[in-house]
Amino acid sequence: MRRPLALMPLLLLAACDAAPPRPDPKGQQLRAELDRLTIDFQTCVDERIAAADVAKDPAGSIAIAAVKACRPIRNALTLKVASFDRFGHPNHTPNQAEAVALASVGVIEKELRENAVVAIVKRQNQMN
Repeated sequence: MRRPLALMPLLLLAACDAAPPRPDPKGQQLRAELDRLTIDFQTCVDERIAAADVAKDPAGSIAIAAVKACRPIRNALTLKVASFDRFGHPNHTPNQAEAVALASVGVIEKELRENAVVAIVKRQNQMN
């Protein structure tokens, strides 16, 4: 019984030394950049919708215009997704990575557009 108790101070001392922080792997860095660009894209669309005059045009047209206005962010996101795909799948050709990126960002864009239409319709209904 005495041996485990004798080892206890050594174990406590060992636990005090924190492991050095691990460097941020490239995959985590790319993921953080993807998250930031996705939020930037969403924020851009939301701001365009909030500033839009919703009284005259159909909700779908306003939403499409808002998404188009955010095209530079969308393009940057597409490039980053392609880069992330090439990192995770080094055997993918550039065309495969681009196809993955376009499909992935297309899903995000569709969801943003649908959410924008809902927000616009709510605003239009409040006006009536």
